Amino acid sequence: MSSANPGLAYEDTPPLSAPLRFFLTAPLFGMVAGLVLLFDGGLLVSRWTPGALAVVHLFAAGFMLQVMLGALLQILPVAAGAAFPSPLRIAGITHLLLGAGAASLAIGLGAGSPGAIIGGGALLACALAIFLVASLIALAKAAPAQGASRTPRDLRLALGALGLTTLLGILLAVMLGRGLALPVALPTLVDLHAVWAWMGWGGLLLAATSWVVVPMFQITPAYPARFTRFWAPGTLAVLVAWSVSLITGLHGLTLALSALLLALAAGFALQTLKLQRNSRRTTPDAPFRAFRLSMLALLASLVALLVSLVHDAPQWPVLAGVLVFHGTFAGAISAMLYKIVPFLTWLNLTQSRIRAPNMKKLLPDTLIRNQLRLHAAALAALVIAILVPVTAPLAGLLVAAEFAWLLANLLRAVRAWHQAAHA
Repeated sequence: MSSANPGLAYEDTPPLSAPLRFFLTAPLFGMVAGLVLLFDGGLLVSRWTPGALAVVHLFAAGFMLQVMLGALLQILPVAAGAAFPSPLRIAGITHLLLGAGAASLAIGLGAGSPGAIIGGGALLACALAIFLVASLIALAKAAPAQGASRTPRDLRLALGALGLTTLLGILLAVMLGRGLALPVALPTLVDLHAVWAWMGWGGLLLAATSWVVVPMFQITPAYPARFTRFWAPGTLAVLVAWSVSLITGLHGLTLALSALLLALAAGFALQTLKLQRNSRRTTPDAPFRAFRLSMLALLASLVALLVSLVHDAPQWPVLAGVLVFHGTFAGAISAMLYKIVPFLTWLNLTQSRIRAPNMKKLLPDTLIRNQLRLHAAALAALVIAILVPVTAPLAGLLVAAEFAWLLANLLRAVRAWHQAAHA
């Protein structure tokens, strides 16, 4: 265990190439999403346009899911004591199926190809099934969690939500690709899939990771024990109740539970911002500021979602989607990658008994700061493009450039690691 970070077993970290392949592939999907917007400026008119559906899944299944699974390969052994069986093999198979599935699904949704939708859904389902089974085996063999950290428990809850999100996605793919008739209407199933992916899988995983990453890398106090004890189980309970009320058509209860979900998300964002205000950093670095921006984007997305519950203008769900996917998740993930990748390369060198360069030398602050400024500019351009559609190609160009720069920065850290390892 690390004395600096009690409860983190760095000696159980998997081979560096296991998570790294996911981290380096993810920005490619962000680049493609930007290019789709560049050449299809009308996709932001509605959440239901083929281009919008393609871009959403390039972000969700391509960028976000790649990074999240890569992070879990690292976090489960270190934070939960759950070592994967054959981590390189699991990583290789999952990575291949995940990339092919995300690409096929996005193409199918954008081009209206039932075969590509079914094929992409099947590949993604296989990738996630393999990963989930490996995770369950690892968690079953792990020793009981010690200490006050709620991360191991909340990682389990996030994986359960991922399983349900996957099942809902498979049903949607079959409905769209084969015309399968279900007792649940298509818009209802879409909402179930979207909300479970957002708050169930993405939200719980972001929170479980933040319990460790925010105090560790942003030098803040720990999240309050009472908050971490109840936030994830409470969110999951409300999600289940919301799903039942939505399926059974209890509109008043569904609206009330929707507002409660938004309040829980706001509570997480506000608590994180409060911790950041109490950080011991004298000068916040670029990832610190990017994570703060992601929390502010989350709060803004909640306002847009709240308005969309009572106003049927198509711009509100699109604005909420942009703020959630690009503002919140892409921003938070980029901020975490800039801490995690240099740290893992440094840790790998140290564990190999090689003199490791300072992490600031592995990836200089200036490069990070400029790329994250571009991220903020791209987010602003996306919001403007919703109101002024003619500017959408510019927003797409900025998004593509943002992710290309992210990839270049990560490759620089990997190159510095490789040079140090072979010096």
